[in-house]
Amino acid sequence: MSAVMIRVRLISDYNPADQFCRSTPSIRPGALRSPHGQHRKGCQHDRLVQLGSPPTPLTPYNTGHLLPRITKKKIQIIQGSNEPAINFPLILQPSREELSKEAILKEARALGAQPSDKTLKSPIRQLLDANGGAIHLKGLPLKTAEDFSEFMFALAGSGPYAWRPHEHTGMEVLRRPQALNVLTANEGPPSHFIGWHNEYAVSPVHPHYLALFCKVPPAAGGETSVCNSIALYDRLKTDAPSFVEGCGKKGVVYQIPHNADQVGGIVGGNGLYKDSAFGPKGDEKMPGTEEGKRAMVERKILDLAHRGGWHKDINQADERYKDADSGTQALSTRYTNAVANDTFNAPFTFKKEDGTEGISIPPHFAGLEKDEPIPREWLQKMDEWQHELESSIVWDAGDVLLVDVGT
Repeated sequence: MSAVMIRVRLISDYNPADQFCRSTPSIRPGALRSPHGQHRKGCQHDRLVQLGSPPTPLTPYNTGHLLPRITKKKIQIIQGSNEPAINFPLILQPSREELSKEAILKEARALGAQPSDKTLKSPIRQLLDANGGAIHLKGLPLKTAEDFSEFMFALAGSGPYAWRPHEHTGMEVLRRPQALNVLTANEGPPSHFIGWHNEYAVSPVHPHYLALFCKVPPAAGGETSVCNSIALYDRLKTDAPSFVEGCGKKGVVYQIPHNADQVGGIVGGNGLYKDSAFGPKGDEKMPGTEEGKRAMVERKILDLAHRGGWHKDINQADERYKDADSGTQALSTRYTNAVANDTFNAPFTFKKEDGTEGISIPPHFAGLEKDEPIPREWLQKMDEWQHELESSIVWDAGDVLLVDVGT
């Protein structure tokens, strides 16, 4: 029996200044955005930590119906003899099996932002910060995508610091709507490998949180592996400092195909003119000429770049516009595919099983004129630490995984 997973994206509630002490992990369906600002095959699903922040007590945020469970894994976000080991992820479950959906929604509202809040630190945010940016809510009385949507809107809270739904921009993978702000995780075939990644790490418009919901659990396997980006960044600063420096000073290249034709069934692109890519949105009309279509796409790509801080007068030597953390968790898939296909040398092509030629480009640093391959040994060290730090989420029906995309 196959699994069914759906996701929600949310825009986060943190101040942009926080980005200087955060790296970028991944979250899925059910993402939310703040007012300010890898899943494994076998289970379809919808999908937080500040550097060096100590664990906060759990008890103030237990309102009686959600209780902590023993977590299988503890990690140090920052390695050191005096640094705390935290639960990763934090596991919470209802105190009683017969708990109703209404009771859980009430619980979620209490954990979310409140109209009277004066800061960004809602209880759910503090729990994320204290537990590596991941919370696994097990056995919730949620049966449908609509239930999941209700739960996430309750958890988003209300008032000036409530989370808001994420707007997809430049999305290249195919996902199908299931409920309000809920999509399938990915419509690509199970054979398509998806490595560790930060959600929308290749775009300046990414959600701050991601939530995954399991509607139908897998008969076997189907775990979702999560890895804390800040911990990975901390390890690589010691083991591969030139890799970290290169990501910060040069940036990372990630090529995404957007086909001109509408694409309905592949993981590699869902059409250049989709509203979630660079096509018309809302009341916009599709231009009638090829020149007009090209101008529309170019305008939307430039707008996306501007939203990420780039503009025509930018000083390209100014290192403030380089994201020091962006590379470490957007590279796993490309590295793993290059290993599998032995394509670390140009032209990066290989023979597919059907005899046709495929291309698998390994990760590169960005260059203004020519991109630079990232040394394989650095990528291997990244992969080793990801496996060391990861935790595998085993799914049951009604489970929700909440992740801070920034960690």
